[in-house]
Amino acid sequence: MENKQKIIINLIIFGIITLVLIIVVVFPLLKEIKKNSGEIISVRKEIVLSKTQAEKFEEYREIYEKLTPDLEKIDNLFVNPELPIDLIEFWEKTAADSNLLIDISPALPKSAETDSWDSIGFRVILTSSFSNFSKFLEKIEASPYLIEIQNLVIKRIEKGEFRLEEQGITPSEDISATLVIKVFTRW
Repeated sequence: MENKQKIIINLIIFGIITLVLIIVVVFPLLKEIKKNSGEIISVRKEIVLSKTQAEKFEEYREIYEKLTPDLEKIDNLFVNPELPIDLIEFWEKTAADSNLLIDISPALPKSAETDSWDSIGFRVILTSSFSNFSKFLEKIEASPYLIEIQNLVIKRIEKGEFRLEEQGITPSEDISATLVIKVFTRW
């Protein structure tokens, strides 16, 4: 029996050593493996997400590059509020091309609560024939500037207006038109 007891004792000792090894070595290893597996899965998800974001970024960049010319055109519709020289020169040249006398002065535009953009106002007084005025009006409405004609007053020139006669305008056929124009500006 002594042999049997030695075998049982050895088996118990071996079982205890095995149990201690399992508790001390195997369980921590399994926990570490589980933790590392979770980290690997997390890193994979991040890589997939990063790759998706990079692809989307490329798509957005390509779309932006396609839209850039249109965005520049839209930006050019707005006038620099501090130096509206290009706009005034455009109006003066268009008036000269249409055989109109032009007088441009600042004015306060009517602002609506729904206006999304800043604006400045001008009062433009034009003198010539109605057909020349119509040509001018068509040209400024088709101009590369974003404008809104807020008020338009047209009157026939009376014979007593000598100032106009001195400038070569004949009262019988000519008109004087006053426009209040709102011009949208860059922000």
